[in-house]
Amino acid sequence: MSVKAVNGGYVIDFTLNHERFRETIPAPHNKTAAKRIEEQEAIYKMAISLNDKAIASRFPNSKIMQKAFDNGCTYTIHDYSNIWFKQKQRNWSHTTIRGYTQKYNSYIKPNWGHLILNEFKASMFDEWASECLLSGKSINETRNVLSQIFKRAYFDGVIDSNPVERIERYKQKINEPKPFNKSEIKKILNALQSPYKEFFQFAFYTGLRTGELLGLRWEDVDIEKRLAHIRVNITSGKEKVPKTAGSIRTIELHCLALQALTSIESSKFFNSKRVFIDPKTMKEYKYADGLRKYTWKPALKKLNIPYRYPYQCRHTYASMMLSSGKNPMWVAKQMGHADWGMIRKVYGRWINES
Repeated sequence: MSVKAVNGGYVIDFTLNHERFRETIPAPHNKTAAKRIEEQEAIYKMAISLNDKAIASRFPNSKIMQKAFDNGCTYTIHDYSNIWFKQKQRNWSHTTIRGYTQKYNSYIKPNWGHLILNEFKASMFDEWASECLLSGKSINETRNVLSQIFKRAYFDGVIDSNPVERIERYKQKINEPKPFNKSEIKKILNALQSPYKEFFQFAFYTGLRTGELLGLRWEDVDIEKRLAHIRVNITSGKEKVPKTAGSIRTIELHCLALQALTSIESSKFFNSKRVFIDPKTMKEYKYADGLRKYTWKPALKKLNIPYRYPYQCRHTYASMMLSSGKNPMWVAKQMGHADWGMIRKVYGRWINES
């Protein structure tokens, strides 16, 4: 048996019953990790010299031990979900972790968590999907989490294939936009106090995404030229550059969006960096949950206006612009879409053909 330090970890290499086995163990190159690898090597040597499956079973996470001693797959889906989460979560945002955890705990764990990986069949998922009351979107998101767990096990050599790949994706209904009408917009803005009024007025008349609104900086605004440069957004509490080239854009500002900006600029809520700040803390927004729960939702309830998420401000802007005869390509650019295909698909009934 030999152990060799490589980039990102250590490689254990040995021969058993005339067959060669190699395994890479991810670990930093420091004294603590080296000692752990040394101890693991000693136990591996004992298992090999005695050809003892019981000793090998002390390393259920080691594919080399499982394969060498032909123990077969003993992992349950729940076991491997923990391995997958540990390996991957450092690269995920808080939003992604929350979404994956919710799907796993709500649907995967209670239905299939107890099964050995090799016991799961694609038909089990299809049967569940046909009986549950979830939307196609939620079913597909659950399928995605389950597939990633099996994918990790497949890449680790624990199973021979990923059964979830045999499950077809479910059709997703496009949620119809439910824009606010002019009367509703007026009532909402009249009911809100500054700076919430200016925030939602700007949202209604720019169609910006929530993260783009939170991230908007004064340095990106040109009031004289009636332009705003969308260069950053706030996602999971952090400032980030938009993922797509289309999202980094310059938009033309509607007169009512300009009015919201000038009102903020001359108010006590002016901040030298961000256009919109939390009036309770006088600091930048990191999340929009508070705005929705404690300002937006109560306002709609008080006004007897059917509840819609604040994101419908974006849909409202698109529908208003298209109904007024604006070119769909112009609207697509304003909203950060690469082409007007999405505009046609989602907002087709508001496009003025005349």
